[in-house]
This record gives sequence, C-alpha cells and structure tokens, in this order.
Amino acid sequence: MKLRGIHIFLTAILCVLIPIYQIGLLSLTILILFLVTLFQLNRNRKVEWLNIFLGGVGLFLVVFLSMLWTDNINVGWKNIETKLSLLLLPLIIGLSPPLQKKNFKFLSWSILVGVLISSLFLLGKACSVFFENSDFSEFSYAKLSAHFHPSYVSMYYAVALCFIFFYLENLKLKKAARIFIRALSILLLIMIALLASKSGIITCVAILVAALIRHFLGKQEGRSLYFLLFASVIFISAVFLNPKSKSRINSVITEQVASPNLEEEDRIKNSKKSSTQARLTIWSIAIDIISENFLIGEGAGDAKDVLLDKYKTNKEYYILSKKLNAHNQFLETGIATGLLGIMILSLMFGILILRAFRNKDTLMISILAVILLNLFTESMLERQSGAVFIALILSLLTFRDKGETVISS
Repeated sequence: MKLRGIHIFLTAILCVLIPIYQIGLLSLTILILFLVTLFQLNRNRKVEWLNIFLGGVGLFLVVFLSMLWTDNINVGWKNIETKLSLLLLPLIIGLSPPLQKKNFKFLSWSILVGVLISSLFLLGKACSVFFENSDFSEFSYAKLSAHFHPSYVSMYYAVALCFIFFYLENLKLKKAARIFIRALSILLLIMIALLASKSGIITCVAILVAALIRHFLGKQEGRSLYFLLFASVIFISAVFLNPKSKSRINSVITEQVASPNLEEEDRIKNSKKSSTQARLTIWSIAIDIISENFLIGEGAGDAKDVLLDKYKTNKEYYILSKKLNAHNQFLETGIATGLLGIMILSLMFGILILRAFRNKDTLMISILAVILLNLFTESMLERQSGAVFIALILSLLTFRDKGETVISS
C-alpha cells in the first residue's frame, strides 16, 4: 500500500475512533498520521497556508502565545495538550494531496461507521445496566452518554446527519446503501432525542427543516420527502416521549430549577439554577472578566481560576461547586487570550461561512451551523473529544479537491 493509501486509511480510523473516545488510540493515530504526512511531503506542491490557519492552527498559536503571561504553567500546558489537535490535524490534512471525491466519500462512510458503533455501544451499555436496576433513566442524558458529555455526542450525531442529508443522499447509491443511511439517520435522531441535549435538539430541528426546504427547492424525488417527513415525526415523538428531554425544554420556557439535594449547603441551594439560567449568569460573568483584560486575556493557565474566583465574588456558589467553564467557546477564548483570540476564532468561521455560501456548498454550510451552535452553548475546544473532532471535520471540508467539493441546492 502506498503512503497516500496508508494516510487515507489512518484518517478513516481516526473518523471511526472519535465518537468511541479511545483517547490512547486517538493520540497514537494522530502521531502516526503526522509522521506519514512528513514522509509524503511534496516540495513542488503549493501549500494553502491560509486554509491550514483557518483549520485551527491560528487559534492554537494564540493560545500557545498566552503562555507567556500565564501564572499557572501546569494548567496552561494541559490546555495546550488538549488543543494540540488544532495544530496537528490541519497540518496533516493540509500538507497532504487534496482529498479526491472517492477519498472524501470513503471518509464520510467512516464517520457514519463511527457514530453507528458509538450509538450501539451506548444503547448496549444502557441495556446491561437497565437489566440490573430496571431504571429507564439509563437510556437518557448523562447516563446514556457514558464518559462523554451529552452535547458532544449529540454534535457527533448531528454532523453525521449532515453528511447523510446533504451529501450521501445526493450520490448514486445502491439500494442497500440508501436503506442503511436512512435507517442510521432514524437511529441517530432517536439517540439525540434520548441524549436530551438542548443544543442537540435545536440542531436536529434545524437540520430537518433545512433538508425539507432543500428538497422543495431542489425538486427531488417524492420518496425523499416522505422519508424526511417520517424522520421528523419520529424525532419529535421521541423528544416528547422522553421525560428528560421534555423537562429540559420546559426548564427553558418556565425557568424551572431541579429540586436541590437536602444535603447541600444552604448557600449552594440558594444559588441553584437551571442549566439555561446558569449559562446566562456565566456568560455575564465571563463578559465582565474579558472587559477587565480585553487585550491579552488572563492566559491559558489562569482562565479557569479567574472564572472560579469571579463565581465566588458574585456568590454564585452552585456554579462554583460545579466548577463550570464559560459554556461558550468564544467567551472561553476571550478570557484566556483576550480580543485577539476572539478575533481569530471569529475570522476562522467567518471566512469558512463566506466561502461555503459563495460555493453554494450545503454540506459545509450545515456542518458549520452545527459546530457554531455548539460553540455558542458549550466550550467545545476545552476537551480533547471536541477539539479533535472539530479540527478534523473542518480540515476535511476545507481540503476537499476543489473540483469535487460542491453539491449545491
């Protein structure tokens, strides 16, 4: 097998592993991929450094630069380690030959295989525990998502749905392959409903609406419309039949707060909030911190400490007890790196969105929308499971063969 074949194969393994969260294997695969990339470098090839920068390298360099003024060096290096994929993956994909149509199609199927294994594993784990305690809550929210946060799993599944609805559904597939992707999409929609992540549910609604609009504008075959309507009914039913999803949606509308534990300290009980209320409070505090040091931020190692100190100063003891981060990647980046970090992150997505709309690239538009929605409600790049996934997906979309990329509506 030639080096290019090995490179594509290892990238496919990475696509499969990310939703399964095998950290050791992920790191090893990325390291081997980087070495293979160095061996297959072509000096005559023009390197698209701007695209590499937009894939995450620019943000990584700003975070790395903030180590110069951070005090908590140990935490800072852990932050750098978490975000290392923002440097390596754009270089791995960007320094390699452009992804041809067959390569991109193969990697798309690899992503679907990964989310299929992930969903079956999570359901299997929930079933095994349910048979022991007969507790249906094992099939919902954090208990279902195991070692992941539900929002991360929902993002993986939502991006996979984008690949199905806005890419693979447009290709000439065999009947068995089309049945498979449609069955998988139903499974993923049900899983997102069970995971009960509010951002995941909102994202799915947007994907289904966009797919329906695209169907009518593109005048596609009637069977696709029937399938989309069927999938929408299944998803909405699953959301409202899941008590956890229903209660979390109601908490947004009614600002309902879960009943506190009697063993909690009074000051924690008195400051307890729903997840939506907590986010609004955290965002306000984060903006205050950024305004106090908006040029260079607090540094990669001190951002979390400063945020926790601010919780204590504002007597937000419930949020402090949970040690919650900013729950918004733009604010999280602003606390650590100031205005420069926010500008780099905004520039990354701003340019990619403009390109996607200019090229009428519906796949890229839909995936960018999914990622952005999650970045606005979670600090997705503060965990390796988020940084690796986002860096890889952005790189794959950016470095597709320019003659093969666009499937417009």
